[in-house]
Amino acid sequence: MAQVEPTPPAPTGDLAVPGATPVVPRGPWAKVRHLVVHNILHLDDTPHRIAFGVFLGFLVGATPTIGIQMVVYVALAALLGANKISGILPVWLSNPITAVPLFYGNWRIGRFLMQGDTDASGAGRALIEKVISLPGADLPLHQRLFNAEFWSAAMDAFVAMGAELWVGSIVVGVVAGALGYWATYQAVLAYRRHHPHPPEP
Repeated sequence: MAQVEPTPPAPTGDLAVPGATPVVPRGPWAKVRHLVVHNILHLDDTPHRIAFGVFLGFLVGATPTIGIQMVVYVALAALLGANKISGILPVWLSNPITAVPLFYGNWRIGRFLMQGDTDASGAGRALIEKVISLPGADLPLHQRLFNAEFWSAAMDAFVAMGAELWVGSIVVGVVAGALGYWATYQAVLAYRRHHPHPPEP
């Protein structure tokens, strides 16, 4: 009886047949790679504008603008001539899960830069305790993320942290953005060397 040859796997990526069903990436890292390639590296724009969008995304994402960070990012990108798509991923650096540890760390950095120490005594300790013991902090995470009282108190605490929070956030955003700009610029150049555009007909 004749043996049946196994069917070879369907090609993916650059070898995929036009019109074939796209392969959905599996696993968290595969999904991240897919998002980076298709939402940043594959953009039809100059390397500088793409990388500049990533820089602004990190900068806005590090600041206490949670809830309106997308509006702030798009406005800055339009005003400064950056790509409006490439910074969408890094702008979500601040989100309901990362907000408290991110802004608390930024506040400590800002306090060190402005006052020369990171002492959490006095008024600073009271602010930290307010963030840690917010109303609804004892709720399960999935309930806390959608608890209006929790986020109202959190925003009040972040505003009370004042200039130290903003200074620390901007410093963190600029440093992260500068690294993101360099990495993105180099990655776009490398991607285009390996995936050149077809010649115009």
